[in-house]
Amino acid sequence: MEYYQANQSRARETAAVINTNIPALTVGGVTAAELLTLADGLDGLAQARDNSLAAFDAANNAENLGFLALQGLVYSLPQAVEGDLDDEIPAESALIDLLAPVYAVKPRTTAFALERGKKLVSALTHVNTYLAGLTPPRAAITSGGKGVTELTASIAAQPGLQQKEEDRAADARAARTTLRTSATELDRLNKRFYSRLESEARTNPALAAALSQITTDSANTPGTLGIRTILQGGTGGLQVLVAYDSGSFDDSATNTIEWMVTGTDTDFSNSAPADPSGNALGPFPVGSTLKLRTRVTNGNGTTTGSIRTLVIAAA
Repeated sequence: MEYYQANQSRARETAAVINTNIPALTVGGVTAAELLTLADGLDGLAQARDNSLAAFDAANNAENLGFLALQGLVYSLPQAVEGDLDDEIPAESALIDLLAPVYAVKPRTTAFALERGKKLVSALTHVNTYLAGLTPPRAAITSGGKGVTELTASIAAQPGLQQKEEDRAADARAARTTLRTSATELDRLNKRFYSRLESEARTNPALAAALSQITTDSANTPGTLGIRTILQGGTGGLQVLVAYDSGSFDDSATNTIEWMVTGTDTDFSNSAPADPSGNALGPFPVGSTLKLRTRVTNGNGTTTGSIRTLVIAAA
């Protein structure tokens, strides 16, 4: 179960004990019924969090695929220029020299790929103008059927993809915080109710016996292995690359990544040991919808992480 579900379970156990033994009991004006309402409300908050995470994963993957496409162009098009031009011809050698500022930028990140791409557009504009002016004219520079038009479009699209990723990341953080805050509030109420019940149990033997029905040792269950990102990439560009939150890997427990393919699997029937450096799952067919979650198990129980979703796009 997820961390908040342990709080829900304890609240329901607490309400059952109250309703059976001392129905009028309140804590800070909160009744057992209101305790249950708060517990049930976590389901909606968890769904909102899952929805926001799915939107973030989609936006994050779209930005990453855009970056990879841009990165591929800024690597391949300069090579195409050097292959098409002859550095023994002074005019063409001078055009090849225009690539020096391009090569000076290593496109390891989106920001650097954009910087290199803009420099490359300038160089390609000169090269293509030269090629078009020859007699007979030569074709503009392309690689894999893509040239300056596709490069320009990729450069123009990437900032929008980045902004959408940032927006959805903020939404996900807010939804996670709302769920955790409400779960913490429920946890505090659970403990306050338990203290009151212990107090009343001193003179109520039936209540004292019933307290064992309330689970109070959930704090001993393992922590959650958090997923930071899931991205499409790897072999053929069709694997799912899973990265974990720093500091959430527990070496003393069994850490597992589980997944299912919607429409093929009915449950999280596929699993692999979670690697703290990340996992590469698949490859999967284009169009597959993957759902993933973590599972951490120790001697005290099992904790699962929130479900993450990724649709495999054409590489």
